[in-house]
Amino acid sequence: MKWNYRSLAFCVLCVGLCVLTALADGKTPNCSPDPRLSVDMPISLAIGTVRTPEFPVKHKPYDIDIRAQWNLPTDELKCRMGFELSPGYPQCRLEPLIEADWTVWEGDHVVAHGLDKGKSGDFEAGACYLARTIGTFAGESKHKYVVEVKLTKDGTPLNVTNPRIVVIIVTENAF
Repeated sequence: MKWNYRSLAFCVLCVGLCVLTALADGKTPNCSPDPRLSVDMPISLAIGTVRTPEFPVKHKPYDIDIRAQWNLPTDELKCRMGFELSPGYPQCRLEPLIEADWTVWEGDHVVAHGLDKGKSGDFEAGACYLARTIGTFAGESKHKYVVEVKLTKDGTPLNVTNPRIVVIIVTENAF
């Protein structure tokens, strides 16, 4: 999902307020599993390769996301995950830590491939996580796929956020 930059600022503000309100009320935010998820698995963001188990899909577009919990200050997490913002918006002083070369496989056949160079404006946020899309592919009904992500930059400082690789159905109006 592509967002404009005002939406990004508004979303980050709203999520921050939601988390603060939940903490102030002594309640834990609702972090129940998203029914759109095909894969949701913990990973380390150290340099190396991560492969998902094989998973079936519906005939829809899918995003490959890196999700992180809000265990760092919002600005630090946003910068370290490589959110690219519009000119005029306060720029990050911290270097992004996620760079990846990703491939989607169906057996021995490459279905999709791409490079994530470390910055993106394509994200999703919730009360429990901040996610950045590193790739997108089209699935075919009744086919099974594996996603392979080669992390090419050391992102271990983000491991405190309990990172996960997520493959999720793209919806027009996720929010």
